[in-house]
Amino acid sequence: MFKVSKSSRPTDWTTKDYRDPVVVKQLKKDFYGKCYICEQKHFPNLNVEHFIPHLDDETLKLDWNNLYYACSRCNSIKNKYYDDMLDCCNEDHLVEEWIKVYYRMPDEDIEVINTCPNRHEYHTKAETSKELISKCFNNANSGIQEVSKEDLREKIFEVHNDFLILRREFFKELDNWQDEDKIKKADEIKHRLKSHYAFSAILRGYLEKDTKWRNALEEIEQLKLQQSA
Repeated sequence: MFKVSKSSRPTDWTTKDYRDPVVVKQLKKDFYGKCYICEQKHFPNLNVEHFIPHLDDETLKLDWNNLYYACSRCNSIKNKYYDDMLDCCNEDHLVEEWIKVYYRMPDEDIEVINTCPNRHEYHTKAETSKELISKCFNNANSGIQEVSKEDLREKIFEVHNDFLILRREFFKELDNWQDEDKIKKADEIKHRLKSHYAFSAILRGYLEKDTKWRNALEEIEQLKLQQSA
């Protein structure tokens, strides 16, 4: 999951249709074009997802604060069954800290971990979120889910592989760079860990487990701070 600063309800949304183009366009902008659950971009079948299942309640159905941007795979898996999750639009819900995602090999299940402390008031929400996100990454319980999982995994593989190529180039050239070049390259890498980038949680999870790369980036960050002092 990733943090979202959601905008106010569009003033030009005047219909009683939550799929109105005005709604969809603003949600796409607010959520960086990413599914708020699996974090993929550029998916053909998008859904305006109700964070709290509306169950035909007109108020929930048309509540701007209840409308989220999601892919059809995650929307169908979540369905009406999950209504007590961490909210990526709530600044008190530290979704990027409490939900860790680890991708290793194409055929292995993607691991999702809840790091919210057991006694924290949001631990149950984090546990529910972990369960849903794990299913969205790994479920293949039907023909449609098998195909959508394969497509999702290919997208993850491409982004993850690009990140590893970036790592290889980073260490290959590190000793040849001037300080300014090091800072620029480090900023480019950290750019991919931010909310707007596809599968940013997976990339953060990788970097967390790569001590050599993480330490090198932290050293460059200290260099950057020294230069700006």
